[in-house]
Amino acid sequence: MKAINVLLALVVSLLVAVLVFEGGLRLMGFGPQERLVDFHPNLGWAKKPNFEIDRSGKEYDITIRTNEYGLVDDSMESRRKPGAYRVLALGDSFTQGFSVERQDLFVDRLESWWEAEGRDIDVVNAGTEAYDTAQSVTWFLEEGRDFDPDLVLLFAYENDLYWNSQAVYTTPDGDREKPRFSATGEREKMGFDPPADSGWLSTTATGKVLGKLTGGPAATDQSFTAPSGKPAFKEFAPLLVEEPDFMADVRAHTRGALLALQQRCEQEGISAIVVPIPSRSVYDAGYRSTVSNLYLGGVGPDQWAPDKPVELFLELAGDVGLATLDPREALGEGAGGDLYFEHDWHLNPEGNAVFASYLHDELDRLGAVPATTQVAAMPEVPAREAGGTPFALKLYVGLLVFLSVLYISTYPQEPKWQPPLKIAVMLGVVFGLFIGVGKLQAALPPKISGLLAPVLLIGILGFVAYKLGNRLGTIAELMKAFALRGHWYLMPLVIVLLTIGSLLVVAASSPLVAPFIYTLF
Repeated sequence: MKAINVLLALVVSLLVAVLVFEGGLRLMGFGPQERLVDFHPNLGWAKKPNFEIDRSGKEYDITIRTNEYGLVDDSMESRRKPGAYRVLALGDSFTQGFSVERQDLFVDRLESWWEAEGRDIDVVNAGTEAYDTAQSVTWFLEEGRDFDPDLVLLFAYENDLYWNSQAVYTTPDGDREKPRFSATGEREKMGFDPPADSGWLSTTATGKVLGKLTGGPAATDQSFTAPSGKPAFKEFAPLLVEEPDFMADVRAHTRGALLALQQRCEQEGISAIVVPIPSRSVYDAGYRSTVSNLYLGGVGPDQWAPDKPVELFLELAGDVGLATLDPREALGEGAGGDLYFEHDWHLNPEGNAVFASYLHDELDRLGAVPATTQVAAMPEVPAREAGGTPFALKLYVGLLVFLSVLYISTYPQEPKWQPPLKIAVMLGVVFGLFIGVGKLQAALPPKISGLLAPVLLIGILGFVAYKLGNRLGTIAELMKAFALRGHWYLMPLVIVLLTIGSLLVVAASSPLVAPFIYTLF
C-alpha cells in the first residue's frame, strides 16, 4: 500500500507541475491557436464554412466570418448568381482580408461603390490566406465555375511565384501537400493525404514550446545561398536580379497555372484579368533594407529589385493571353508605403481604398464591367472608434488600481501617494520588458524569433535555480520525504507553498527580478 501511495505522490507532483507550466504558457500567449482553414483533399487547405474567428495584431483587431460556402462573403441561397453581372475575386490573404474588416477591404469597397452607382454587379470573394496562384486556379476549376462568374480577377502576390513551383508547402507545423501545374497547364496531382497527426501533445502550449526547442516537425529546407554568400529564403528569390537556377521551375509552373486559368475561362466564355499586388518594398526604402537583411542574405540594392515579381507576373500572364492591370503607379501616387501596415505586410484600410479606386476606374476604362450613367463617389466607410483602448493599457491600469488598493489596505500607515507611484514604476518595468521582447521577436528572422520565447523561458528558470542555490537540495529533500511517506494528497499544497516560497526568496535576493515576481502576487 505504501508503494502505491509513493507512486501516487510522484504522479500527482508531476501532474501539478505540468498543469502549472501549461497554464503559465497559455497566459503568456503560447496556447494553441484557432485556425480559419482546414485540410482539403484537392486544395491542400480551405476556409471553414460558417466559421468566425477573431484576429488581432499590433495594428489591427478584426473578426473574420465565412458563409456556408467557406467564403468571406454574405450568405448565399445557392452558388448560382441571382441574375446580376458577377465578378469572382481570386487571391490570397490580401483578397480574403487578413488584417482589415470587410468594410475596409478593397473587394467589398468596390462592390459597395458599384451598388451606389446603381450597377447590378455582384462580387464573390474567394480569397484564401496562404494560397498561391496554383491553389487559386485549382479552386476556380473545382468550385469557382459553379458561381457563374462573368469576370475573374486574379490578385497575385510576390510570394505566390516560388510556391507555384512546389508540390509541398512548408509551415511551422510541418509540410502540407498542395496543387501544382505543369508548364503546359495540367494539374500534376489530385487527392492529397491529410498532414500527419502530431498527437495530442501538439495541441498544448507545452507541446508547442517543446516543438520549438526540438526543431518542430520535419520540414523541407527552403533556403539557398544568396549572391552575398549568406543563406536566403527561396520564397524571395524572384526579387533577385540574377536568378538562381530553380527560378526556371518557378517561371514554368507559374505560367502553367496561369495557362490553366486562361484555357478554362476561354472555354467557358469568361473574361479574366490578372492584377499583381505590389509589395511595400516597392515604395518604402526603409522596408527594402529590412527585406534584404532578413530574407535575402543582405544582398546589395543593385542585386535585387522589388518591382521584379510584379513584372514577372505581367510577363507570364501576357504570354498565355491573359489581360493584366498594373497598379504600381496608382498605389505610388496614393502615398505608397503609407498604404501598408508598418508591421504587417498587407494593405491597410487606406491602401485598400486606393486600390479599390484604381480597380474601379481601370475596369471601366477596359469596359470589363457594365457601364453606368450615374456618378457616385466611393461610399464612405462608417466611422470607427480610433482602435479603442489598447488591451495592454487596460491591463496596466487595472493592475495599477487593484495592486494600489491592496497595498494601501495592507500598509495603511504609509503615505497614500507612495503605493501607486511604486506600483506604476514596477508595472512599467514589467510591461516594458514584455513589449520590448515582442518588438525584438518581430524584428528577428522567423527561424530565430520562434526560439526567442523558449530561450527566455529557459533563461528565467535557470536564473531562479541559480538564485535558490543550495536551497534546491532542501526543496528536493522535502519533496522526497513527503513522497516516500505516501502523502500524495498533500503534494499539490506542498508544491504551491514551495513555489511561492522559492519565488519570494529569489525576489528578496535580486532587485532586478523582484518587480516581475511581486507582480505575480
